[in-house]
Amino acid sequence: MTPLEGIKVIDLTRFVAGPHCTLVLSDLGAEIIKIEKCGKGDDLRIIGPKLLHSSLWSAVLNRGKKSLELDLKSKEGRNVIIELIKQADVLVENFRPGVMEKLKLGWKEIKNINKKIIMARISGYGNEDNGNARQAFDATIQAETGFMQISGHDKKPTMIGTVFLDYTTGLNTAIGILAALNKRNLNNEGDLVETSLISSALSLSMDAVPNYFLRKANFGKNGNSDRFSSPSNTYKTKNGFIHIMAGSDERFAGLLKAMKKEELFKNKLYNNPKKRLKNQFSIDRIVNNWTKKHTIKFLGNILSEHSVPYGEVKSFSQFLKTKIANSKLIKGRIGHKDIIVPECAIRIKSNKRPHKSLIPSVGANNKEILAKIGYKKKNFF
Repeated sequence: MTPLEGIKVIDLTRFVAGPHCTLVLSDLGAEIIKIEKCGKGDDLRIIGPKLLHSSLWSAVLNRGKKSLELDLKSKEGRNVIIELIKQADVLVENFRPGVMEKLKLGWKEIKNINKKIIMARISGYGNEDNGNARQAFDATIQAETGFMQISGHDKKPTMIGTVFLDYTTGLNTAIGILAALNKRNLNNEGDLVETSLISSALSLSMDAVPNYFLRKANFGKNGNSDRFSSPSNTYKTKNGFIHIMAGSDERFAGLLKAMKKEELFKNKLYNNPKKRLKNQFSIDRIVNNWTKKHTIKFLGNILSEHSVPYGEVKSFSQFLKTKIANSKLIKGRIGHKDIIVPECAIRIKSNKRPHKSLIPSVGANNKEILAKIGYKKKNFF
């Protein structure tokens, strides 16, 4: 038995945040019915490299789901979605605020159709009546929330290299849905779950919020060095780069033993964490002068010997060749072709079911889904 055995989810999402949320639910055992535009499908299907007319990014996010083509604006489409809502446990959507209300599928209508359903709403700025209902993407929210001004080394705004706000919001939404399902088990009533990319950005901002209101301090760029401890930075080696985290007294002592410079612990510039942070440029120079004389393998061995955390700076392709990466990968299938995709990041020991591998084409499950609610394919499409 899977953790979400018997849970049926209507997936009205597109692009990344919503599909990532429903992918997590799918991998935990829920049945996901992905509603897609007739003939076109999710807009993500056309973005990036493709295999058999399906984008690989879309394949990663829609693995294991069922696809139903539906025009929500048509009379028949509305009849179908209402029937599905009656039978569903969860509905997830990430349209711009107001779109579901225009379709007469807002929370008031949804809960009148099924009082036990959980409705989850994802937006850029929140669903509050704040007049900010424009479409949002990860990069535009990174720009507006200051994340482009805290990333990189120079003064130019720098986007983080992946859509981390989308993925974080997807996870936040999945957590909210699981909490609402647990509450429903207690009171037998549905609930409304709301998340936003703005809220996710704020939740990832470390101490920036209270520090601004207490001291008017700005959360600015810091390169690769840690904001609160030193030495903690990326250093050059004879054959690449290594990132070392040795900010605490214990780890700094271990690093000095590895460097054979134990005397620095008594130096008044470096003898406590606060002083090391103040003098991080000079201590970084000392560490870099040591690392650049050695190979990554030598440094890794001696740092491990002295319990100093480190990471070899690798390209993504180098990482994917490692044993640990391969232990977290599974097969997906587009048509008759296998592809390699990430497994669910959550492992539950009792979840013995095989991984969901099939990536559906647009409308692949039309007949199956419609038959269950009394429709026949020939008189609908």
